[in-house]
Amino acid sequence: MDEQRIFEEQFIVPLLTKSVRGEELTSLEKQTVDIWVKKNPSNRAVYDQLKNNEQLAKDLVDFDSAQSTTEDSLKKLHEILKKRQSHYKRVVVWTSAAAVLLFFSLSLLLYRYYQSRNVIDETVKMVIADIDPGKDQATLSFADGKTVSLNGKELKTNNDGISYLGDKAISENTNQMATLSTPRKGQYKTTLPDGTKVWLNAESSLKYPTQFTGNERSVELKGEGYFEVAHNANKPFIVKSGDQQLKVLGTKFNINSYENEGAILTTLVSGSIELTNTQNTMPVKLKPGQQGKLLSLSSIFFVDNVDTEVFTAWTANEFQFQGTSIGEVLRQLERWYDVDVDYSNLPKRKVNGTISKEKKLSSVLYALEKITDLKFKVIGRRIEIKE
Repeated sequence: MDEQRIFEEQFIVPLLTKSVRGEELTSLEKQTVDIWVKKNPSNRAVYDQLKNNEQLAKDLVDFDSAQSTTEDSLKKLHEILKKRQSHYKRVVVWTSAAAVLLFFSLSLLLYRYYQSRNVIDETVKMVIADIDPGKDQATLSFADGKTVSLNGKELKTNNDGISYLGDKAISENTNQMATLSTPRKGQYKTTLPDGTKVWLNAESSLKYPTQFTGNERSVELKGEGYFEVAHNANKPFIVKSGDQQLKVLGTKFNINSYENEGAILTTLVSGSIELTNTQNTMPVKLKPGQQGKLLSLSSIFFVDNVDTEVFTAWTANEFQFQGTSIGEVLRQLERWYDVDVDYSNLPKRKVNGTISKEKKLSSVLYALEKITDLKFKVIGRRIEIKE
């Protein structure tokens, strides 16, 4: 883990703000703060004062809430910190050098963060306007040829096979196959006839019947989807994705089956699932917190214990990376921002951190530059990598 690059100002300030607000941090965020605090005495002093001093913590929260980035606001923050410094030196007995170190560190930390939060680094230059992130959008196609564009409202299909967009029926009472598809820059959430909830990531599709008849509930996934399966002990839920088949009764899991990722990753959040593949019918059972990996052209499942939050964070509009290769990170950006990456100069890098999926492309690339020490150049909708 490249700690020197991970814990730059732009990552630690919002986490410190959440911490002093009393908001719950994710496991990865807690790890980020913990390693940053242990990195040097200055960071420890800043963190201890924020946790133990109510007024100083309030200054940080107030400044963050104001969303201030102007020079005047930054100067005002610096003056507040200087006043706090004088006050603490009168109340608490500690060396002048330590006091200066603490408040210089905090003011510099905040100053640099807020100064750069909405500023694009010089190395990330856009030939055209900045690229917006994806949004909730999808297309629903029926076997009878009807196609409906879905935007904004959630799609639901009831037990009678009628699909609704909001309160409006968009299909008749008939059992037929339907395919829900998301484009690049798209994601979507739907409810299937049995009450199962499905989140589809960008550039993915789900094929399902508008009524589940027979002894099983079978769907077909391409790309990535997160499932919260409605329990039915008499009718197992089957997900087919590539060479893999998954069988459950009721549980929560994520499947990543993009063809350009080289493996199908199935991550179990709760309950239990059973995996099989077309080359080897020997089932593999997963427990919560485990991930099954089926490599392309392989008949063997590899099972690992993982932090499931990393693999489901996309459903909460976050990119969450934990030792993720830079190649995989960039492929996620391709799907979410509808861009193409020049991989001819792809170095070996591992990425750790959390970045909002709601940010524009320039902000995400700026963050990745700070994490990886790489440089990115955007020409049109093409990203080039420079070491």
